[in-house]
Amino acid sequence: MRVVVAILLVANLALAAWIFSDSQRPTDDAPLLQSQLNADRIRIVRDGGEPAAVVPLAAACIEWSPFPPDELTRARAAVAELAFGERLYPAPVSVTAGWWVFIPPQPSHDAAARKVSELRQLGIADTFLVQERGEWENAISLGIFRNEDGARRFLDVLRGKGVRTAVSGARAQQVRQSGLFLRQPAATDARSLADLQSRFPGTTVRTVRCP
Repeated sequence: MRVVVAILLVANLALAAWIFSDSQRPTDDAPLLQSQLNADRIRIVRDGGEPAAVVPLAAACIEWSPFPPDELTRARAAVAELAFGERLYPAPVSVTAGWWVFIPPQPSHDAAARKVSELRQLGIADTFLVQERGEWENAISLGIFRNEDGARRFLDVLRGKGVRTAVSGARAQQVRQSGLFLRQPAATDARSLADLQSRFPGTTVRTVRCP
């Protein structure tokens, strides 16, 4: 009798162990359940495809940038029709620029100053006169861009305004400009900003951590 009881006890223990181990195995629904548990988080991907940290959805913004001062004013006027309200706000951004649009160095500082006045008469107010000694002294910077494509598109805009002497070229530098950030974005918000972005050469729309 004791032998029978012992056999039954061992059998019951084996059955209980099998049931427990089976309950711990992942089912076909496990990936779906896991993704639902992480639905409040998104993964930000930096330029070039490099994965960044997982960011809580509440901390994510859509960034539209970069803008020099006069372009920021124009962008805010354009985006006003979307009625984002207080969800949209400006903040400074650092840009590693590889290309710029400029007018080559003028013969003298006075000649460069006259050229700046001519540009303003054509409606080009955002200019920077290079005064450092060296190769670029008395050149006039008109815009700084991350890539050649943005510089060329801006050059086309200048041509349309009557600027004939501007050129584009490579010049890597770190600059401080402005961006527009949208809190609590929806998919439709991203599409709306992307539509506006096409009117502002050299800008991008992407998802980032809110500043």
